[in-house]
Amino acid sequence: MTTQDTSSLQSFSGEVRARRRRRILSAIFFFSLFLGLAAGFGMGLAEDGGLRLSRTTAWSLAALGGLSIGGFSIWFYKWVDEVEVKDNLWANTVGMHMAFAVGVPWAILAEMGHAPAVSLPLLFLLMAGSAALFYAAVKIWRMV
Repeated sequence: MTTQDTSSLQSFSGEVRARRRRRILSAIFFFSLFLGLAAGFGMGLAEDGGLRLSRTTAWSLAALGGLSIGGFSIWFYKWVDEVEVKDNLWANTVGMHMAFAVGVPWAILAEMGHAPAVSLPLLFLLMAGSAALFYAAVKIWRMV
């Protein structure tokens, strides 16, 4: 008699897998919410001058944030199914193309003096917004 590997989600019924997936996504959501609140609180203190960080501490926190995002992305893409990976990668590709399609001409026009300097927050917002809109459109299209 062989024993079944219960550590893998594939060995469970669809209901159990869906419940576990909801729990994992809920935990990720609340952890992200906590991190966002902590980062926003820290940024508010930094802007008011109430938070003084040394250069090493600031760079260490930035590196930790980047590694956390990278690690989560690798874990997420290994965990989800192929369709979800494809949708995410296409949405990110569209977002990057929008940023380049707007950012490069804007930078060239700014260099020539015909436009204001490139606003990186606006460019990042355009990139994230277009990726989110494309992702939402694909998900809605798949539901129809």
